[in-house]
Amino acid sequence: MKRLLTIMCGLLMAMLLIFSFSPLSMHAETNKAVSVKTHKYLFNSNIKYPQISGMKNKQRQEKINADFKKLAKQEYKERKKILKRYDKDRKKLGLSKSEYTTYEYKTFFTVKYNQNNKVSIVKTKYYYTGGAHGEYYSESYNYNTNSGKEVTLKQNFKTNTAYNKVATCTIKKILADKEKYPLADKNMNLSMTPYYWTNAKSGINLIFQIYEIAPYSSGQIELPMATTCR
Repeated sequence: MKRLLTIMCGLLMAMLLIFSFSPLSMHAETNKAVSVKTHKYLFNSNIKYPQISGMKNKQRQEKINADFKKLAKQEYKERKKILKRYDKDRKKLGLSKSEYTTYEYKTFFTVKYNQNNKVSIVKTKYYYTGGAHGEYYSESYNYNTNSGKEVTLKQNFKTNTAYNKVATCTIKKILADKEKYPLADKNMNLSMTPYYWTNAKSGINLIFQIYEIAPYSSGQIELPMATTCR
């Protein structure tokens, strides 16, 4: 009897081990639409850019990666200009390095969504060239990972009418909250607003730059597209 129990316990342990390494248990690891790795332009940790692998359309993937690298090259040059300008401005003011805050310029990115044949990448640029605080600005890149095509905000909707309805509702909700969004303009146009996909009900979050709908102290604001309209 003891031997039988020992054998059964051994079989149970083996089954648990097999299950723990099965494709089903690793679903969360393999559910990503593509792989997105961080690269540093010329090994400079201040200029980071994404490189994608795993898209079905390899030609478009190569073009996307080349564009990201080209943009990083431009940002690397811009950073060098700003850092060079620091010494010029400091000397012009007759200040030492300890008296004058160093200028800064850096870029980084975040993968906001990466599943269901979609990937959303938000790239942010931060820079400081004097004054009370630095500035930052974000751009979004949303791709269908099967075709490799970038998807505009409007293309998430079947018709322009459907988009216009949701956009109008979203703007109304923002304008209705003057306490949170005092700088919002009724003539705002969402079609060029950076966005990214989410798992939430609305499926889309919009990114508003600093000063766009609220003061600097509020930072960048991320809001979901409206799902209902009153």
